[in-house]
Amino acid sequence: MIATCAPGQNSVECTLNTLRYADRVKELGPGAKKKQAPPLPNIENNDNDLAYMHQSLRSQGMIGEEEEDPEMYNFHQAVDMLQEAQDMLVDEHQQCISENKEYLKQEEGILQRVEQDVDYDIEDYARALDVILQRKINRLKTMQDKLNKVRSQLHKEEEISKTLRRPAKKR
Repeated sequence: MIATCAPGQNSVECTLNTLRYADRVKELGPGAKKKQAPPLPNIENNDNDLAYMHQSLRSQGMIGEEEEDPEMYNFHQAVDMLQEAQDMLVDEHQQCISENKEYLKQEEGILQRVEQDVDYDIEDYARALDVILQRKINRLKTMQDKLNKVRSQLHKEEEISKTLRRPAKKR
């Protein structure tokens, strides 16, 4: 297995997840067989990735038909779903930060008008602030939903990994 890690501070979480996954797979693997992997075909549908991976492992002799474990397939599927949920959360967080910068500019403009204009309309101020706050609240709720999905997927992955059979150690 090849695990790709990034040295940047922004990639720490992803790197740790990759290393944890690689460690789990290493524990479950059949040993250090070295075979040339066949070239990867163009896969158009991501749902077929796991099925292709298992087919590839069977064709390389890494697992036999009788050794194919549905639990392992479920584990790989759970890890894949966790990674997708994590990517969506990170994207949402980045969008939230970007939008917050814009909202801060808008809020500064509203405050400047209130502070500089003696005849400011408090109703306009309240309305504009309410619009900004509602947008922020909606974005944060969306991000919180995605965070909860990541936590749920993480819990599923951990539960599945606990049920996997560990290979017997050779003496």
